[in-house]
Amino acid sequence: MIIRRYYSKKKITLSFVLIALIVGLFIVFIPRVFSSTPQNVFFLNQSFNNIAKNDIIPYLQLMERKWISEQLQVEALNKNFLIDKKALSIQWNLSQIKKGLLHRKNQNVPLYFSWDEKKVEEAFQFIAEKTNLMPQDAIQKDGRIIRSKTGYRLHPANAIDEIRNGLSQGLDKIVIKSYEVLPPAIDTKTLLQSLGFQHLLARYETSLAEKDENTRFNIDKSAKSIDGYILEKGEIFSFNKIVGPADKDDGYLETKVVVNGKLVPGYGGGVCQVSSTLYNALLQCDAKIIERSSHSGYSETTSYVEPGLDAAVSFGYKDLKFSFPQQRIAIFTYVDSDRLVAEIWGENEFSGTKSIMSQIQSITAHGYSEAFIEVETTVLKNDRIEKRYTDRYMIPKEYVEILKEQIDKNQ
Repeated sequence: MIIRRYYSKKKITLSFVLIALIVGLFIVFIPRVFSSTPQNVFFLNQSFNNIAKNDIIPYLQLMERKWISEQLQVEALNKNFLIDKKALSIQWNLSQIKKGLLHRKNQNVPLYFSWDEKKVEEAFQFIAEKTNLMPQDAIQKDGRIIRSKTGYRLHPANAIDEIRNGLSQGLDKIVIKSYEVLPPAIDTKTLLQSLGFQHLLARYETSLAEKDENTRFNIDKSAKSIDGYILEKGEIFSFNKIVGPADKDDGYLETKVVVNGKLVPGYGGGVCQVSSTLYNALLQCDAKIIERSSHSGYSETTSYVEPGLDAAVSFGYKDLKFSFPQQRIAIFTYVDSDRLVAEIWGENEFSGTKSIMSQIQSITAHGYSEAFIEVETTVLKNDRIEKRYTDRYMIPKEYVEILKEQIDKNQ
């Protein structure tokens, strides 16, 4: 009897200890399970680790106010638009977002939202009006070939889906691709062939990346002055005669130009990239170069071509002149996205081979921060020397090694 009573007391004590342990576990762990989100959960690239359940909605409300105040960036056919999110009446679905945060692990929670469908449709109708393009056939006019243009038509419903998906992924900028391509009835190549220009003799590109807005404007303007020019057999082409002075009175903008080896403010900066790009195309075929000059200085600003392959122009001083004694040709110079393109089309195919080599001959210090370099350029036609010439440039001293590496890499 005494023994049975002893074991009963022990059993009761163990029961109390077990109950206390369970209550303790409940107090410690259960609130964590129900009050915080799982680990490694993100929303709009922001971690929600260890944020208490009751704090999620207030935190999301703060995020929503900031997000709504920022405009939506939309790019369509290389045009940029800023859309006021408030004008679209966008509202976050906070409860659905919270649910996602509480039930996902190691994931990004999408943005759940609603908006005013009518206002969204109006916004994309505006974008369509600004970006839709009708196709244009290639034509010959006033001795020039006007290149054809491809047309584009926006599909608003598909574009709205792109925006909806982009926003749900938390994108800051959304590129619209929902355009129908409308080809012209007569493209440029078809017209060229009908006029006897059967062969693409040469094509050369230079980069417009990191060019400032004024320089890009000047490049585009001067390229359009030449684009589509038909050069008759034996006719001498003068860059300066076609483009003109490229100064303020001609509508060109102020930027940087090379004068006496140094960059200084001036109108028409960028025009030399057009002449240099065209020159490199000419070197690939059977053009007769009559006049060509180098820049007085070389730096990152003129590094769109290697030293020795530039063709500086300055009205009344330096010109690019050439002819095609054997045939007539059509010249195209145009901007394509971040590239400047020069093309030469001819009646007869150029059957030879061309190769060009540039080599630094000497480097001479000039003061503390500058140097002079001499660059020899050799043009080979069918493995025989067609021409060889030397140019002298002033360059920043720190650019010497960069220039050496650039030339060695391209050989």
